[in-house]
Amino acid sequence: MRESVAPNSPAVAIAGCGVTSAVGRGVASLRTAMRTNQSGLRACERFNGPLFQSNIVGAAPLAGVGGDLDDPAHQLATEALREAREQAHEVLAAIPETRVGLVLSTTKANIEALERLADGRPCSTAAQRHLQSNPLAADLAAANGASGPVQCVSVACVSGLVALQQGAKLIQRGVADAVLVVGVDHLSAFVVAGFTALKAIDTVGCRPFDRDRGGLSPGEAGAALVLARADLAPLSAIRLLGWGNSNDANHLTGPSRDGSGLALAIRRALDSAQLPPSGIDYVNAHGTGTPYNDAMESLALRAVFGEHCPPVSGAKGMLGHTLGAAGLIETILCVLALEDRWLPGTPRLVFPAEGAPASLLIEPRSAARLDRVLKLNTGFGGVNGALILGHE
Repeated sequence: MRESVAPNSPAVAIAGCGVTSAVGRGVASLRTAMRTNQSGLRACERFNGPLFQSNIVGAAPLAGVGGDLDDPAHQLATEALREAREQAHEVLAAIPETRVGLVLSTTKANIEALERLADGRPCSTAAQRHLQSNPLAADLAAANGASGPVQCVSVACVSGLVALQQGAKLIQRGVADAVLVVGVDHLSAFVVAGFTALKAIDTVGCRPFDRDRGGLSPGEAGAALVLARADLAPLSAIRLLGWGNSNDANHLTGPSRDGSGLALAIRRALDSAQLPPSGIDYVNAHGTGTPYNDAMESLALRAVFGEHCPPVSGAKGMLGHTLGAAGLIETILCVLALEDRWLPGTPRLVFPAEGAPASLLIEPRSAARLDRVLKLNTGFGGVNGALILGHE
């Protein structure tokens, strides 16, 4: 699937961000974690026992340890949308609700409801309704002043990047002036047991690109961005400059070993943004910590950038793998990096693996130049996504 931005299409900017994750509530918490290389991964008693490979997860404060919410997906998404809308208040105030859309990115929606029903525990009608992503998206749109087009995206772990692309295209096609893009997935026994069955969880916690990495750490988050026509947003707002997608057609869960599919997505994103590889100042990798993913990503980066790869890091040792929220929360991290001219590190990375980019960042540091950022995600089914962000 090749995507490009038509020359006469309006530019799309990010007018607001909101997040709740393993490192706390709000964008400020994410910024602090980025600057200090903090990890939010912790042991969670809920996942003790033989069904689960590890109890180390990225639990968010709203729906994590100690909570008894029957609708955590709605709660996480609502909190993220509230903050994003507050940041974008002046932009949204000038746009009729009929010109505001919403795109939801999720892989499991409110799967908590299914677990409660299966266990015979109380579960509200609203929580049961949100077991399906379409009603969840419709209810979030109605509660957040989005009377324009509403869409759902569920493309495994690339969902967040595809949702941002869909939101941008709604603006470029002229059917909306602003779009609320929200990603959410919450921790559940179903998800943790599923990754356990695949033997994909690192028993001591996710260590992206580490030589001793053993898998991912499940996480949960709600993340939201307000996209708007760039002429309606502040001049300083970060813009979506281009994107590209591809599919390996390799395996149900395993990526193509040579990284060719992800390399293709990166090249399509560069073409879309009309940039050479040298125009990228930082790469935020997918970095699940699984042996095959990290090795494949390293090969893809080498194929595109050769021996001159920009600084690279991954955030899943900080946040866990948040599935449908991953592309969005990691994009917000890129926005913060651009705003602060700050290169994020790779939390929990100790010994870089053989073959990892020489520019791999262990610790965060300031950047003399940071104008264009490449965000990558890959997922089950061989899907690959690349998004380029930058200043005007």
